[in-house]
Amino acid sequence: MNSLVFISYFVACFASRNDTLVIDVTNVQVGKGSVFVSIFKNEETFFKKPFADKSAKADSSIERFSFELPDGEYAISIYQDINDNKKLDLGIFNIPKEPVGFGNNFRPKFSAPKYKDCAMIIDKSKEIQIEIR
Repeated sequence: MNSLVFISYFVACFASRNDTLVIDVTNVQVGKGSVFVSIFKNEETFFKKPFADKSAKADSSIERFSFELPDGEYAISIYQDINDNKKLDLGIFNIPKEPVGFGNNFRPKFSAPKYKDCAMIIDKSKEIQIEIR
């Protein structure tokens, strides 16, 4: 009986394991507002409701963010809120006026990125760099 309890505990721990995703946001304009990082779990919530998000004052040219995430696919969106108004300012044709970056360092050309453009599989702990521009 004890071995059954141990095996059940081991399987439960392994199945609910979280991985650490560390994101180094580079090219931050030091002393100008805050950096916002959002993690999205699927296409339906992309740019609408983040699965996880964090922010930090732009105190360094590289800002580090750490997330504990269950295994799965996630898309990443980042922006630097230069004027600290808590939103990404957009200009004509909805082109961002503030620095942005996306998972896979995807650079959109003529439209906003799609979920799949910015998505990556998280199945182990990893560190990535995303440049904002």
